[in-house]
Amino acid sequence: MSRWIKIPGGRTVLAVNLQGDVVGYGCRCPAVTAVQHHFIGPLYAETYEIAWDLLQELMCDVIGHNITIQTM
Repeated sequence: MSRWIKIPGGRTVLAVNLQGDVVGYGCRCPAVTAVQHHFIGPLYAETYEIAWDLLQELMCDVIGHNITIQTM
């Protein structure tokens, strides 16, 4: 996880509930071979709403770029 957090040009976000428990997280990193392309993953969320909020935060500063959500 620490490698994902430190990638230059990337972004990592956490969702924490009122008790301080992590209920979601996501990472975005730029593609190595393509200009204006990013990958999202890993992405974890306890609910759809949390996942949506995390995705919005991960994508907010790459408007107009291509984004691929990686799945396992």
